[in-house]
Amino acid sequence: MRVGHTAYICVYADRRWNDSGVDVISGQAFAFSVPDSEKWIDWRKRCGAEGYNSNRMIRPWENFRRVPRARWFQLICTVGKSLRSPIIIGSQLINFLPPSPGRLYLFANDLPWMYWNNHGMIAVRITRTK
Repeated sequence: MRVGHTAYICVYADRRWNDSGVDVISGQAFAFSVPDSEKWIDWRKRCGAEGYNSNRMIRPWENFRRVPRARWFQLICTVGKSLRSPIIIGSQLINFLPPSPGRLYLFANDLPWMYWNNHGMIAVRITRTK
């Protein structure tokens, strides 16, 4: 991807891994953005890329999310299909420096076994800035 180029990626809520088609290497920098109008659905809960906080009923399940420190349905990025160093994006992340070379994958943060009840997609913009 050239500096200044933007890739538009559809991230589906029901997929554990959404392949962005974007390969990164060290020394590059990227910005991610998702317009507020973009929404996806976790069971019946509609939200944007920032996700939503737990209520009393689902709070006990927080530590079982794929990225426990992120909100439910918050947009997450990884380099390769590894959760060792997840990047919490939400609706915007500026000046992302890849920790290692590889392909970017995106997903909605949820319980690993609960993607069957997710619906919709959001359009993510990835721009190479350096």
